[in-house]
Amino acid sequence: MSGTLVYLDICALKRPFDDARSERIRREAEAVARIFEEAGNGRIQLVVSPAHQFENDRNPREDRRLATALWLQKAERAVELTSAVDERARLLTGLGFGPRDALHLEFAEHAQARWFVTTDDRLLRKALEHRSRMQVEVVRPDQLPADAEEDGK
Repeated sequence: MSGTLVYLDICALKRPFDDARSERIRREAEAVARIFEEAGNGRIQLVVSPAHQFENDRNPREDRRLATALWLQKAERAVELTSAVDERARLLTGLGFGPRDALHLEFAEHAQARWFVTTDDRLLRKALEHRSRMQVEVVRPDQLPADAEEDGK
């Protein structure tokens, strides 16, 4: 597959389980479903990392944990933890990103993903603040361009 590389963090992967009475949550859940559809037809290539497994294994809700594990199996591109990943994640933590967020971001950068998709407002604000230092574009699921497959690396 040669689609644009997209990294969804755990909160984006879990968005379909959230209360859809909120317009934003409904929009984002529908957008995550479209991302998986695009991955299924090859226009997007999903990235999976050890950070996904680490966080998902700690989810107390078995139904969500199992569904997310199945979604993660659809990822075409896997990245591993290396000393370079760890070093960059520490630098991102120094910029004010939480340790897990920094690790997810660096895994996305290491995979050379074009888009990092999250529903975490704090992470989005911090990424915007440090946009010039980021090697991946951080967006909400409903902000991912419809033509993302043509806009990637």
